[in-house]
Amino acid sequence: MEKALIISHVTAGITTLLSGILAAFFGRKGGKLHLATGKVFFWSMAWIFISAILIVTFVRFNFFLTIIAVFSFYMTFAGQRVLKLKKTMKPLPVDWIAAFIAIAFGLTLFGAGIRFLVLSNFSSTIGYLSVIFGFFTANTAWLNIKGFRNTKPDKMWWWFAHMNLMSGAFIASITAFLVQNGALFAALGNMGWILWVLPAAIGSPLIAYHANRYRKQFGVGKYANAEKV
Repeated sequence: MEKALIISHVTAGITTLLSGILAAFFGRKGGKLHLATGKVFFWSMAWIFISAILIVTFVRFNFFLTIIAVFSFYMTFAGQRVLKLKKTMKPLPVDWIAAFIAIAFGLTLFGAGIRFLVLSNFSSTIGYLSVIFGFFTANTAWLNIKGFRNTKPDKMWWWFAHMNLMSGAFIASITAFLVQNGALFAALGNMGWILWVLPAAIGSPLIAYHANRYRKQFGVGKYANAEKV
């Protein structure tokens, strides 16, 4: 049972990477390929979350696995829900509950990170990572809650929210792959922490670039009064 659970978790991880690449870089956004691969990405990420919780509960506890599982699935869940909320603008109880759980988890992780840092005289890598991931988890959920309360959102708000959340989840899945397969990068030695930050360091500027390009295309934000190109 343990072996089957781990194999299914790894298989879902590989599926998430492949479907994420297809959804992000191939086909028209909103087209058939994007929608199909997006669904595969969502359900693969859902199983990664479920199997991760089962593994850390019944097999062996893994702090890293817990962090990435919660962080990545909440972003995937919220990114998928945005497509529903754009039509109704009425968040369901599940949206609020998920957001508050994510905030509680993020703040707890942030606090644990501070504790790790203090006890290690600020030399704990896991402490710094806990602070970073804890902050971004709580902040993402808080921004979503603010969005729930906004009755007059900006034009195309859902497009940017969906893109940012799903891209963030994809970056988290790449981070998980690199860290879990750290043996492949043994040459890094004490610089192994780079595997935690490299995907975000590369992905965040790319997200910002494409977000700006779409703002210009849609004529929103600073391009609201500019002529569309």
